[in-house]
Amino acid sequence: MNVVWTHADVVTLDPSLPRATAFVSQGEELIYVGDEAGAQAVAGPDAQTVDLGGKTVVPGFNDNHLHLVIYGDHTYAPDLSGLDEAAVVERVREFAPSVPPKAPLVAYAWDYPSCPHPRKELLDEVFPDRAVLLAQFGGHAFWVNSFVLRAMGIDRYHSPATGQVLRDDSGEPTGILQEMNQNPFMETHFRNLFFRRSLREPRIQRSLETFRRVGITSIQDNSWFHPVLWTLKRLRLRGDLTARVSCWSFGRVPASVPPMNWGPYHGEWVRKGPRKYFLDGTFTTRTAWMDEEYPGHPNDYGMGFDPKWLEGILERLVRQGKQGAFHSIGDRSTATFLDVWEKVLDRHPEALSLRMRLEHVQSLRPGDAQRMQKLGVCAAVQPPALINPEKDIALLGRERAQSCYPHRALLDAGVSLSFGSDIPGESFCDPLRGMHLVCNRPGSQRIEPLEALKAYTQGSAYVEFQEHRKGTLKSGFLADFTVLSDNPLTVDPKDLQGLTVERTVVGGRTVWDAGLAPR
Repeated sequence: MNVVWTHADVVTLDPSLPRATAFVSQGEELIYVGDEAGAQAVAGPDAQTVDLGGKTVVPGFNDNHLHLVIYGDHTYAPDLSGLDEAAVVERVREFAPSVPPKAPLVAYAWDYPSCPHPRKELLDEVFPDRAVLLAQFGGHAFWVNSFVLRAMGIDRYHSPATGQVLRDDSGEPTGILQEMNQNPFMETHFRNLFFRRSLREPRIQRSLETFRRVGITSIQDNSWFHPVLWTLKRLRLRGDLTARVSCWSFGRVPASVPPMNWGPYHGEWVRKGPRKYFLDGTFTTRTAWMDEEYPGHPNDYGMGFDPKWLEGILERLVRQGKQGAFHSIGDRSTATFLDVWEKVLDRHPEALSLRMRLEHVQSLRPGDAQRMQKLGVCAAVQPPALINPEKDIALLGRERAQSCYPHRALLDAGVSLSFGSDIPGESFCDPLRGMHLVCNRPGSQRIEPLEALKAYTQGSAYVEFQEHRKGTLKSGFLADFTVLSDNPLTVDPKDLQGLTVERTVVGGRTVWDAGLAPR
């Protein structure tokens, strides 16, 4: 049945018809966008009519980078953000009885400066005989107890081959493990999350509930392991899948890639996404690979990578015709990636069409935005990273922090810019709040509301090769849209975060209606 959506202020993002007042959906597609009379004529006399009450309609938000399962797990575990050491330990102590006795205690989001002196001994006093692993904000470091260190063979004299063990002046491990990829406790925890349906499915459902409430109609997910695909299929068949999903494989675990290639996938609902790799770490752990040392940490430039390793990966991706998504935060990390990618493109100029992605891009050398544009590299960035500028100043120094998150530089250079959240690597996923941050930040990197809206819609569609179906409201595109309380392009930018999502529609079906939501 055709549906006529009337009495709307439609921001189409279609330059041939920037504004409209009505549109018609047929199944999952739009078949008309224009005025009321034209919509009624196209829809026919038997069409259903939905009056949108003069509200603003924008293309559905498309989150360019998130973690569907792990975000859901965060909703089950204690939130340690903003707590000091004593409060963290108490929160975990209260949580412990809800976890099977032999299972690790896992919680998330403690961080400096509210928790300035995390030590294993604080955990040992309460948890001497069971594993405790507390993820720092961003997920690139863990605060663990001595039980974990002993099990991993870490002591005053021994460290794993990968990652970094923080030590005090006497050489004693403090209990902070950075970029520790081969951590058997967390490997087991995450494996259970991804491979046990009883854990995986409710976590995915919780995440989807959040996304539809904030107007997100498409997500680009670090899926990594194939059981996620089967849960998405079950949800789709039941009518419970409320966002379209691009599913990424994980290059760090090669054995996981073939099953992700096999599927199951389904049309425009569950699609095969890029292959994910990590190049460096984060500001908050001082592991992002930087040109300048971190203030107060002489000769500490973060953690980098071997360019030869990257060259081999890029060569394989090019041979397979596969897009890569590369976590890169530091300026030196991104510059080194561009050096290597330029060499590969010299041998394979046709690979420019692969739209290689750099995820986060929080610091750039002068001129590297122009290099990204020349080399066809897309910037998939996350506005929620702007939430705590004072922390960035403390980590990087005031002058360097002010030049970070170079959204204006990227746009001015003509780089394809997309927005998302990296939830739970960042603290929220609300696109309206993200627009508020990028449009009201001080300094030269501020962007305009229209640019921000395009990055959350058209930019994210482009980076997943869906710009012909998503990100614009016009005939022949998917009927994925978000209804807002007011127009983000005409309100004072300072009021952006005060806008609300009234309705979220995916494929012509309302998946969230604020008027029907429980109060």
